[in-house]
Amino acid sequence: VTTIRDVTPLPHNGCRPPKRRRV
Repeated sequence: VTTIRDVTPLPHNGCRPPKRRRV
């Protein structure tokens, strides 16, 4: 769960760019 903490402002989609993509 360390990856999600790094991308807190981003969805839990992995290492993706800062885009608002809620699929």
